[in-house]
Amino acid sequence: MFIYDKPIETEKDDFLGRKRFSKHLGKALLDWKEKESLVIAIYGEWGSGKSSVINLATENIEKSNHENKPTIIEFNPWIFSEEDSLGEHFFNEIAKELEIRNDTEKDKKIAKKLKFYASLLSLTPEENLLACLSSKALLVFGLIGISSSQIISWLNIPGNWIQNALLIGGSLLVLVELFKGYLAKLANYFDKKAAYYSKSISEVKREIKKELIDRQKKLVVVIDDLDRLNQSEIRQIFRLIRVNADFPNTIYLLAFDRKIIEKNLEEQVGVSGQDYLNKIVQVNFEVPFAKPSKISTFLFKELDRILNVLPGSAQKYFGQDDPYWANIYHSGFKDFFKNIRDVKRFASSLEFNISQMYQGEVMEVNPIDFIAIEAIRIFAPDFYLFMRTKCTLFTSTDSNNTSSSDNDPRKDEIEKALIKLPNETKESVLELIKRLFPQVDGLFQYGYSSHGHEWQSTWSNTLRVCATNNFDSYFTLIPGGDEEELSQFEIEDILNKSKSEEEFEKILREYIDKGKIRKVLERIQDFTDDQTRISQTNVKNVVKGLFNISDDLPEEKAGMLDFGANMDIMRIIYQLLKRETDKNKNFELLKEVIPSSKGIFGPLQKVSLESSIKEEGKDSDEFLVPKDEIEELKKLCLEKIIGSSTDDLIKHKNLHYILYRWKEWDKEEKWKDFIKEITANDTKLLLFIATFVTKSKSQTIGDYGVKVTKKFNYKSLNDFIDLSEIKLKLEEIKKQDSQLYKNNKEAIELFLDNFENKDKGDWD
Repeated sequence: MFIYDKPIETEKDDFLGRKRFSKHLGKALLDWKEKESLVIAIYGEWGSGKSSVINLATENIEKSNHENKPTIIEFNPWIFSEEDSLGEHFFNEIAKELEIRNDTEKDKKIAKKLKFYASLLSLTPEENLLACLSSKALLVFGLIGISSSQIISWLNIPGNWIQNALLIGGSLLVLVELFKGYLAKLANYFDKKAAYYSKSISEVKREIKKELIDRQKKLVVVIDDLDRLNQSEIRQIFRLIRVNADFPNTIYLLAFDRKIIEKNLEEQVGVSGQDYLNKIVQVNFEVPFAKPSKISTFLFKELDRILNVLPGSAQKYFGQDDPYWANIYHSGFKDFFKNIRDVKRFASSLEFNISQMYQGEVMEVNPIDFIAIEAIRIFAPDFYLFMRTKCTLFTSTDSNNTSSSDNDPRKDEIEKALIKLPNETKESVLELIKRLFPQVDGLFQYGYSSHGHEWQSTWSNTLRVCATNNFDSYFTLIPGGDEEELSQFEIEDILNKSKSEEEFEKILREYIDKGKIRKVLERIQDFTDDQTRISQTNVKNVVKGLFNISDDLPEEKAGMLDFGANMDIMRIIYQLLKRETDKNKNFELLKEVIPSSKGIFGPLQKVSLESSIKEEGKDSDEFLVPKDEIEELKKLCLEKIIGSSTDDLIKHKNLHYILYRWKEWDKEEKWKDFIKEITANDTKLLLFIATFVTKSKSQTIGDYGVKVTKKFNYKSLNDFIDLSEIKLKLEEIKKQDSQLYKNNKEAIELFLDNFENKDKGDWD
């Protein structure tokens, strides 16, 4: 799943065509006949392939049949990063490599001398070590209250010498404890000085030079990734090369980003970094330029590999007849990839993250959008962090049409985040988000979103990130954006169940139990135009399934403008029936489904909506069924109501709606029989009365809690029963003070206590 980002080591892995340059470099090293030392530098930015070029060059050297093939030794300064005596480590490592190779007795001899030379290099005590020790000692004496004059007077050994000796001893103990690190280094210096006093550094160096000349074979010392060291280490390495650049038959092959090294040398040495390098490096090359087409080819190769692992449903988004992927690629996406390392870094991350975004054969996100968002995460991480909490900013379709595009606050907020990006990244990110979010494109072109809310369904259907209900999935990496949300796998499963009336109803009821039915109904609306998801032959199953659950839907609403789950059902049925051009077929479908369905409210509401179109005298195109057949559908609904038991109707949460439609459509006024039955039974009457108690919520400024106010809806009750008659019945029940009264006390008291004010505005 993860791509190991390492330099290539053999020609067979050369994707960028660097082998010709590398062979030429290897041959140049083989053909170098001079005895003098040579310092060669290969320049290139991070990820440009410097290490790969060196590996290919050394591979060609190793494969050659050259009589005096050079010995190649790699020194990795990272191993000794932030350690002292980098020079000692450098020559020790070369010595160890020569010992390991064990080519000749001469190499063993040179290795021994190099180790000796390394030890001599380490003899020089650290700069200002002795000065540091003396100043620290005086500081300690000062801290414990001993002045320099006191120290001098002690040396004359006065009468109280014992006290002074104890004080001096204690002071020395403090000094040793605090500065034992400095003392250890100083002791090490004198130990080595005693061990190697017999020869100077210059003598040993001359001996090594002679051995290297006699050796005949070149020694190629490769030092890579110098640009990754800190400033102090960079300076040490270049001082080391400069001081020892006179070793004969030695070639230093360096690789680094020239700009980084020059900048660090300027800050460390205080001279022109370019001039400093020119005095050390004798020959330099730039890594051959990688054509963008080569990088693109490698990118496509990696994308194809990743996409082939995804379910087949991912492939449809890259169809040849859809220009969306091409538009995304050329809008700014391709500009993020400067080298192979960029591609590898991106591909590893993409493969890991997108593998979480499908279940079975179902993609949870649009793979094109996910690829683009992942590119922003990798190459513009700060902007990605800005985006992930700004769903409304990027996906809102509200149109704040201002006179000038420069005045839109949404555009301003996005521009403030963009301006923080590097110049080479800013334009790419802007062009990319304009493609990903048509709403944002509208902001920058016109100053307002040029796409209305009706686009949300289309975007949601294709899993686009610009759809409000899809946005979070791309950043939380959780299907649906949240564990409580609906995943694409779930909605696909629900739509598949539409092949069976029973299975469809069953799964809808499961989501009622889970408390997620509203999310289901909202998402189904995104697919009502898609006959591959809901075929025309399955429409009847969907309509009947929705009618069946219509009496059992939750009543909660998200706000004043939310019409509830039942209206979601009506929208789905309307959108499905609208697909059929033959209205008679819709009539036959409803004529069959209404009597056989379990629910009352769904069929009643659907026919009521059709009836209202007729009453308003709207154009015939607005009808889903022939308008002459609406009365027939009303009769079918009335039969369902009349066929229901009184007890079931009283308990129905939509009782008032049912009663009004019954009263409105029933010319025989059979609804009055229902009322008579209720008023004849005190228990049923009280159940009926309780349904007219309404609740309203209010909250004043500064309050955390919500105040609930209960009122009695006299006006609605009066449409069905004489209020005076009810008042007498309730007073009689209250007088009896029976258990029936106690069980229904709230509704009875609310009715009686406010009866006199029933005609006022405060009491409905």
